[in-house]
Amino acid sequence: TSGQKVWDSGKVLSDRSVNIPYQGMPLASGEKYSWTVEVWDEKGHKTTPAKTAWFQTGLFNRSDWKAKWITAGDTTISAPLLRKTFNVDKKIRFARVYVTGLGQYELYLNGNKTGDRVLDPARTDFRKRVLYATYDVTDCLKRGENVLGIILGNGTCRVVSVKGRYGWSRHKPLTPQALLQLNITYADGSKDFIITDESWKSFPGPITFNHVFGGEDYDARLEQTGWASPGFDDSGWSGVRLAEDPAVILKSQLMPPIKVVQTIEPVAVTHPEPGITLFDLGQNFAGWWRIRIKGDQGVTVRIRGAETLNDSLFPKPLEEGDRLSTKFAYHARVWTDYTLKGQGMEVYEPRFFYTGFRYAEVRTEQPDKIDSIYIEGRVVHSALEPAGMFESSDSLLNRIWRAALWSQKSNQHGVPTDCPHREKGGYNGDGEIIAETSIHDFRMASFYTKWLNDMQDSQYDNGQIPNTSPTLIGGIGGGIAWGSAYVLIPWWMYRYYADTTVLTSHYVTMKKYLTYLYHLARSDANPAESFIINAFGGYWDSLGEWCAPGQSDGPNHPVVNTAYYFLDALTFSKIASVLGHKKDAARYLALADSVKQAFIHKFFNPETNLFGTDSLYQTYQVLALALNLVPEAHREQVIQGLVKDIMITHSGHLNTGIIGTKYLWPVLAHAGRNDVALTIVTQTTFPGYGYWLSKGATTLWEKWDGRNSHNHQMFGTVSEFLYKYLAGIRSPIDGGTTTGYKHIHIQPFLPADLSFIKASVKTVHGPVLSEWHRFPHKVVFHVEIPANSDASVSLPVKGRKNITVSESGKTVWKNHSFIPGIPGISNATKEKNHITFAVGSGSYEFKVSEQ
Repeated sequence: TSGQKVWDSGKVLSDRSVNIPYQGMPLASGEKYSWTVEVWDEKGHKTTPAKTAWFQTGLFNRSDWKAKWITAGDTTISAPLLRKTFNVDKKIRFARVYVTGLGQYELYLNGNKTGDRVLDPARTDFRKRVLYATYDVTDCLKRGENVLGIILGNGTCRVVSVKGRYGWSRHKPLTPQALLQLNITYADGSKDFIITDESWKSFPGPITFNHVFGGEDYDARLEQTGWASPGFDDSGWSGVRLAEDPAVILKSQLMPPIKVVQTIEPVAVTHPEPGITLFDLGQNFAGWWRIRIKGDQGVTVRIRGAETLNDSLFPKPLEEGDRLSTKFAYHARVWTDYTLKGQGMEVYEPRFFYTGFRYAEVRTEQPDKIDSIYIEGRVVHSALEPAGMFESSDSLLNRIWRAALWSQKSNQHGVPTDCPHREKGGYNGDGEIIAETSIHDFRMASFYTKWLNDMQDSQYDNGQIPNTSPTLIGGIGGGIAWGSAYVLIPWWMYRYYADTTVLTSHYVTMKKYLTYLYHLARSDANPAESFIINAFGGYWDSLGEWCAPGQSDGPNHPVVNTAYYFLDALTFSKIASVLGHKKDAARYLALADSVKQAFIHKFFNPETNLFGTDSLYQTYQVLALALNLVPEAHREQVIQGLVKDIMITHSGHLNTGIIGTKYLWPVLAHAGRNDVALTIVTQTTFPGYGYWLSKGATTLWEKWDGRNSHNHQMFGTVSEFLYKYLAGIRSPIDGGTTTGYKHIHIQPFLPADLSFIKASVKTVHGPVLSEWHRFPHKVVFHVEIPANSDASVSLPVKGRKNITVSESGKTVWKNHSFIPGIPGISNATKEKNHITFAVGSGSYEFKVSEQ
């Protein structure tokens, strides 16, 4: 804001255009900076300079915070109101407020809610790190009296057992507290700081109960009208107490906040009994209900949600047997009690609670005192920018993609969770399994950067990574496939986003995790298995394949443990190489090779061409094939055995859990058996995605048989098949060494019973599009490649003879030869089933026809 130039890169000769590190003067805390960029093309022509943009820095140092942590004077109050009056008597140049809460808060200024964040801040291990938000409130302040207001919610910092309500936690609850600092810079250069301190006041609010699991109750008769506005009489309010400074790391929340992103209207409303109204919102989702109600003062209605009803009789009221999760029958203990103030139409929605549901029931014991009731669904999740889209001529595939998308959105709440109702835990295994899919569907960079910090904070002293990050909900154990998220996700971020900073930031603690795995394997009682990780610890320590059809989940999976040990060692070797740590790269590459040889020796039978001996046959073969753990001389036999097991033994069905399912798609694709993958995906009988949809699913389930939750994201890896292998937008992970989609490989699959497919992914270089339409005697392909990227576009021509290919009406392939001269297309070659064109950035329309 001072006008001082802090960085001028000068003209840099490079084709790098993403994730360029800042190399200027140190930035100041709490400042605003403008920036612009100029670009020269390959011919030396200078483009029009970009419009000036700006960014704002947070408070870098603890000493920048003058504010004190405060809590309500009466710590038994649920969701207290906090209030501070102050005066402004000069012209303001700019004003920014920095605010956070333990567990959650809503901020008000002069009677209006500031921003549209909800459930803020994002969940962390608040014993180590707390995130804060920054708001520019320059235009919200006025001369004279101004008022700051905060509503404090419990969040995950205060999860206590309440009789009759569902809830669980494994940490000592804390009293909710707030921290706020308003920095005002006046036109004359002077400054003022409005902070949380002993001068604030508190009062009980209308939220009489709030629990991250159990629900939220609201008594509208207790509303304090105008409490956050100037002129309000707060003489009856109490003081606040200074809370003990938690001495945690305070960091700006750089990831997208949680917001209300959509409102869903009911598709059906019934009245099965007097006093009961049942709403079907038509979609399972995460969020809360918004009620519009008119009735007499003092009447209380209870709102409950459920994913499913007990039977097919829709008008049936929600009873104890109806459930959010079939096995974990707790939903009857999750609700909102709303008490009317009796002043016309009243509108209410929760602030500090969310859940997963499709159906909502409103029940009252005094139906004659209610004039009208209406429920809407409010979809609530981290407001991540969409990145991908998919559509095809097959409605089943489209519905599967949408169900996977809804399950992901339902489990993005500051961390990737397992489910939005039962546990709401940041399970590393679930989040790791779905990560590549989510990178296709959303802009995940800042979200995963935050989550990796959670993993770093959660790491045990011995290097082990627990099952959940943060650990406040869950946090026990540490299965190898779960802890591997801390190595694999940084690597995927590098490959997809060309981001090396995440590798550098976590290198030491990733290496600490690899050291833990090394010593864990070496501690085996059998010295001959010092590179094998057998079952260890308790049930939750050694988790393996999860939720395979008909299988019991548990720790007895040394095949999975050791396969992930190999993958982690190999991946960390690659990370070390990227960062220039040559000794570490060589060391962990050698370790990976030792684990590979031990894996083959222990688990592979060269006579039967099988890995493992128990009923997780498909998962074991898939893992070995995906990670290149199969002896090359036996690879084809293992593939044939896998295909036979799928197509004959299981009649075209998978028999994998979340781990095997993720790696099933690339294994079949690279074996040239996308046809088998498509058969699996489109099954409408058990087990399969189509089976779920045939039962009315609108999200993905936890179990193939429908037990437990009906909104888990971990089986959403099917979308990787749709993007990568059906539409053919191959990811940077699928071969090659480039990062960030600098070089793109397009290779669509053309099933005989599909007439079109269209998919796109927003990459760091720009959107990539792959689209094809089948017509009699020809197929038209539309491909878009972003600026500063190039691509190889492989067009399938299997079974076709005398092929001619044109691009935008001009012939580029005829008589088995490439015809040069088309701008952007530099070459073409023919393999057995494809003609591959080398193209630069731009939009292309290829027509493949037979003469």
